[in-house]
Amino acid sequence: MQVTQQNCKAGCRRGVTFSRHHAYRSHCIHNPTRAPNHASISPLKAAAIATDVSADSWYTGPVAIPRQVDGIEIAMLQGKGRGMVATRDFAPGDVVMSTPPLVLVTSPHRQRPSGELVVDEILERKLYGSKWFSVLYDGSSRSCKPHFGFGAAAEADASGETAAAAAADAPRPAGPPEPMLASTSAPAASAAASKPTAAAAAAPKKKGFLASRAAARRTGAAAGGAAGGTATGSGSSAAEALPLPDKREQTRLAKIVKFNCFGDDAEDLAASACRGEEPRGHIGLWPEFALLNHSCAPNTVNFVVGGAMVVRAVRNIRAGEEVSISYLGRPQLLPFQRRMQALKEDYGFDCDCVRCTAEQAHYDKLDDVYLELFEAVEGKLGPAFLEARREGNMEAVAEVQQELQGWLRRLYGIFRKTLLAPDVRQYVIASMYDAYDLAFSCAAALGQGEDASSLQACLKAMEAVSAGSDLHVILAVRYFDWCVREHGEGSALTELARGSLRRAHVARYGPVSGEVMAKLVDNNRALHISTNNGTEA
Repeated sequence: MQVTQQNCKAGCRRGVTFSRHHAYRSHCIHNPTRAPNHASISPLKAAAIATDVSADSWYTGPVAIPRQVDGIEIAMLQGKGRGMVATRDFAPGDVVMSTPPLVLVTSPHRQRPSGELVVDEILERKLYGSKWFSVLYDGSSRSCKPHFGFGAAAEADASGETAAAAAADAPRPAGPPEPMLASTSAPAASAAASKPTAAAAAAPKKKGFLASRAAARRTGAAAGGAAGGTATGSGSSAAEALPLPDKREQTRLAKIVKFNCFGDDAEDLAASACRGEEPRGHIGLWPEFALLNHSCAPNTVNFVVGGAMVVRAVRNIRAGEEVSISYLGRPQLLPFQRRMQALKEDYGFDCDCVRCTAEQAHYDKLDDVYLELFEAVEGKLGPAFLEARREGNMEAVAEVQQELQGWLRRLYGIFRKTLLAPDVRQYVIASMYDAYDLAFSCAAALGQGEDASSLQACLKAMEAVSAGSDLHVILAVRYFDWCVREHGEGSALTELARGSLRRAHVARYGPVSGEVMAKLVDNNRALHISTNNGTEA
């Protein structure tokens, strides 16, 4: 399904894009100095990571991403309930999962569609007959039992739809195979579906957004159908006989979507450019992906390309280790109190990941600077900077910069005084990213170029808590370009920056060939960091 407008819903799950949501960077100049001649730069020089040319196929054209769900299994985890663990070792860049959606709603605009449209699509296409809706988490304890396994790939695309019936704008992967149920302890997929009644002949009228969407679709069909629209989902001819679920079941379906869907403003920009595709705003349900649990410092990164959900390891994952993702998106870079509050409100659990545990354990050592700095940026310095820049008052911008630098000096003084472990230090810096983001903006507005020290600190922090994210690769490109510009391509510092650049891109895109890696780096530079007018793309 494709929509032309969207009404973003605050509770949508697991948007992982950072770069387009910064409060300051989206409005300011980042690169006022002349950029190096990128045509002469080889980001892969002296690369120490092996390449896999077979990985190139994902980025050489609009090919369908194949389903790959192996090396992981569903397990019950102490204190967490159901989750997924590795059954073999994974190296950084390895595909942990690539899986098609059960339902996908896209938009030609770079905006995430509303989660309500996912529910609407499930009801309109009668996808609620899928067994996935009997095993996915719906907010109740009985819905998170490990009473099923993954279906065989041969069961995929049970819809009977042909490639000709698929949307013409991009190849569409087959839907995920139905889960293999091991018991009947889960709630029924649909009581109305299993027990047709006379009332089912006259399906209950839709209300609210369901009615409006159904009316719009009927109008569109009368006017010529869904030309240009896309819809992805699995089903079967038997689904046509399913009655519409009752109100209670529709509410449960809406909860499943709330807790399990994923949406973002666009598919990966660099990968889409390599594939010759236009990145789409999207939201959907990838049921196999939805089984992964949260961590504020996850060991994988995930994003959508070509409609498929891709999950890659960002560091070594050993057999028996839990595989985790982040549910938070941009709030992943907030102090632990704010992250835990968001997770509690949206998903109903208290996070006890290694990062939250470490930040809580060392909170007293930070002498309240941890929260005071964040509150100063959020409540005073950030708004003051925006107002000063809007008025063109560079003296006021300099005052904001000076006060911010004072806060950061206090923070680093505490780091030295308390001898915080390196990993804990990176966690704290990541939680203070808004402060560093403001520092970048102040330096850019004042024509000072990159703040290299803060840039390097943030790059290390992102590698620790959000490796492979788009922000990680953007920071890696910016730092590499600064090193080349200031120290030359052959310097020792540039070689270290080249290694960081490659690690970030391998974590996100896999161990591709040098040629494809160079294209991805160039695309990220061009699409996220403008070198023509000095503004963020």
